Amino acid sequence: MTQQDDNKLKVDIYVPLDACACIWDDFMNRMFEVLNPYIKNIDYNTKNLNSEEARKLKLHGNCVVVNGKIKFTSSYLLKDKLPNLLKEKDLM
Repeated sequence: MTQQDDNKLKVDIYVPLDACACIWDDFMNRMFEVLNPYIKNIDYNTKNLNSEEARKLKLHGNCVVVNGKIKFTSSYLLKDKLPNLLKEKDLM
């Protein structure tokens, strides 16, 4: 799944795409519940947790990375911080 626009907040969702979806589907559902109200302002991409890119970011579990550097492993933390991240980019 990919949405791309340069004027949006960049959100990469890292899950082990080469593993059974039962391992990561609940995480994806929780994260999209948080992202969905702001989806018009977000450029999202689902990426493989078992990739070189994820290793470079030192990711060890399901994770959302905002703007290539801010990491969230919990939907609660993302829900708390996302409005401020959008405001900082003048998207809200």
